[in-house]
Amino acid sequence: MRLQWGAAPIPVAAPEIPGGWRSIVSPASRWAYALAALAGLVLLGSLCSALSAWSWFARNQAGMATTGDTASPWLAASIPILLFVPLHEAFHLLGQPGWGSTNRSVLVIWPAKLRFGVYFDGCMSRKRWLAMRLAPFVVLSVLPACLVVLLQARPWTADVEVGLQVMMIVNALGSGADIVAALLVLRQVPPDGLLCFQAGRAYWRPA
Repeated sequence: MRLQWGAAPIPVAAPEIPGGWRSIVSPASRWAYALAALAGLVLLGSLCSALSAWSWFARNQAGMATTGDTASPWLAASIPILLFVPLHEAFHLLGQPGWGSTNRSVLVIWPAKLRFGVYFDGCMSRKRWLAMRLAPFVVLSVLPACLVVLLQARPWTADVEVGLQVMMIVNALGSGADIVAALLVLRQVPPDGLLCFQAGRAYWRPA
């Protein structure tokens, strides 16, 4: 893994599309941000609706076993907020070829823009790319939602509930761009396709 401090080097001219490769078409920046925000809200609304329905069902069946005692709700909420970005990017990194250990995986730290993230400069299968892109949403939003459901039948502290719910919420909102990107790839790239990333641009071709 390589470390990049500050902005990514901008090429003087846009790189030519490699032979046999097609560029992945994406919306303009302002539309991309809007779609990402909308997707994040939809994800959050879907998870919250599912949890609300389950809570109503559990309350009517056997009641909830969650205790009302919490040592510090602010601490329970602040920990997942602080860990959200590093964990989100870590799961992206682990989904890359070589579990993110090759020199094609890049960790970007840009203090001036308060940006922290990872990207991959190379090629991978569509299946691998989709798994890498969606891993943070599954692990940090879907899994906490499932844990909230499973643990409602057992006594546990409110701090755990608050932490899981906050992680689910902030990560769902932050996963909007991942969902939009995954939908673009699903629409444009065939199942046997290969994706390649070069100088910040994305390409694909049939395997």
